[in-house]
Amino acid sequence: MRLFAYKMTHDSGFAPNPFWGFLTLATCKPGIRRSKCEGDWVAGFTSKALCGHPPGEERLVFLMQVDEKVALADYFRDGRFQSRIPRNDPVAKVYRCGDNIYRPLVPHATDTNEFEQLPNGHHGASEKARDLGGMYALIATRFAYFGAEPLRIPSNLRPDVPRGQSSQGTRTHDSERAKRFIDYVFDVAKAPVMARPHQWPRADASWHRQDADVPDQENTRVEDVSQRSGGLSGSCGRRPRCPRTC
Repeated sequence: MRLFAYKMTHDSGFAPNPFWGFLTLATCKPGIRRSKCEGDWVAGFTSKALCGHPPGEERLVFLMQVDEKVALADYFRDGRFQSRIPRNDPVAKVYRCGDNIYRPLVPHATDTNEFEQLPNGHHGASEKARDLGGMYALIATRFAYFGAEPLRIPSNLRPDVPRGQSSQGTRTHDSERAKRFIDYVFDVAKAPVMARPHQWPRADASWHRQDADVPDQENTRVEDVSQRSGGLSGSCGRRPRCPRTC
């Protein structure tokens, strides 16, 4: 069992994207996307930059097990991930935060100039080379996403979390502790997506309605997340597969 943790500075539903039945990491964190293998676990924790949590007090935003590692050109073409191509017209935010933003211009595209970046509200031209440097999208169907209600982990179950940013994540070498941590997370999580992302309009309910064709809900009130999740975590307050490369 390989478990890696890193600290998040942004959580907008874009990277990772936990919607439409998958959790995907297709932009940002190029080192993690290149180096992780099918079967690996990746955990994203809060940080001081995200919501004021200092080292040692980070909480869990998401946990995923990598099912597939898909080349970005294949990710764009795969029918399973068409809902992740962003729509930028004024509809519910769940449609606008799609991470499938790199259209291949030639078969088997790999180089930066062989992709077109689609218009989106998250990454511009300055992020293109870094995003494409990750080469792959990591795909998970087994995941738990806590978003703006990040989960506090008991000290005896806490995995190794880097004090600062980590390009490839910090590995927990104690496999028993890693297993106990994973079991605890899935015991607590009552649904794959437990809360809205940190950077998400409170009035937009589409984060938990993405199993259906969601109408524009920009002005719909979202019920209090802490009541539905039992207050377990506490608020921050602020199919083509790639060759194995591991």
